[in-house]
Amino acid sequence: MNYGIVVKVLGNLLLFQAAAMLLPFGIAVYYGEDSFAAFLLTVLAVFVVGFLMSLRKPVSRRIQVREAVSIVALSWVLVSFFGAWPLYLSGSIPSFVDALFESISGLTTTGATIIDNIEGMPFGILFWRSFLHWLGGMGIIVLTVAILPAIGVGGYQIYKAETPGPTAGKLAPRMRDTAKILYGVYLIMTVVQVVLLYLGGLSLYDALVHTFGTVGTGGFSTRNSSIGAFDSAYITLVIGFFMVAAGVNFSLYFGLYRGMWRRVFGNTELKVYLGVV
Repeated sequence: MNYGIVVKVLGNLLLFQAAAMLLPFGIAVYYGEDSFAAFLLTVLAVFVVGFLMSLRKPVSRRIQVREAVSIVALSWVLVSFFGAWPLYLSGSIPSFVDALFESISGLTTTGATIIDNIEGMPFGILFWRSFLHWLGGMGIIVLTVAILPAIGVGGYQIYKAETPGPTAGKLAPRMRDTAKILYGVYLIMTVVQVVLLYLGGLSLYDALVHTFGTVGTGGFSTRNSSIGAFDSAYITLVIGFFMVAAGVNFSLYFGLYRGMWRRVFGNTELKVYLGVV
């Protein structure tokens, strides 16, 4: 077991998580909320831990199946653990166990929540819990694969360990390019939905939070009655459409871009998925 490479990759992943927390930190500062301190403390702690781990020099930079499975399993544990701290330190969720539940529910896009008064929560906290949906929706590991070559590590074994189903297909010869293509589709879908929701009358904040919950297929909202609070058929239709679209295998969108229409629409997985819907 190459423990060095496992520690190094996990360290780089934590550095990315620290950077991701700067977004809800900025939201908390913008709205003048006390929760900004919780985000700041967590960012500093995660950065220090991640930086120290990233300094580890492995004997080999090759990642085999054993290391890949360990990285995937431990990454979800670590990111969920540190993701819970802003929820807990801010006092928004007094119990750390409940905060950890909320963090795991967000990252795994399960969408279950222990919060009974959503509208009483700080803006930064609500943004973070939905942003966890967005991070977990595509998979934080897929993003890790995209940045691994920067530290001289290949990511195909990690990608295989993370991908559900019997096979893990490549869209490009290099795994880094495959990960970029997948995140490109994810980003385009996110931007389009945010724009449509904003044009439909939602604030930019609400448009972002509900888009994170939609394309991440998790469902967290900023309102107690979810999108029913907006009483808008347009908002409901836009979110409903993207709920279905976000559930489609993203590699099929790349196939459409490449002009492989017959192959895409003849895909058995797509037919069954749409048939069930």
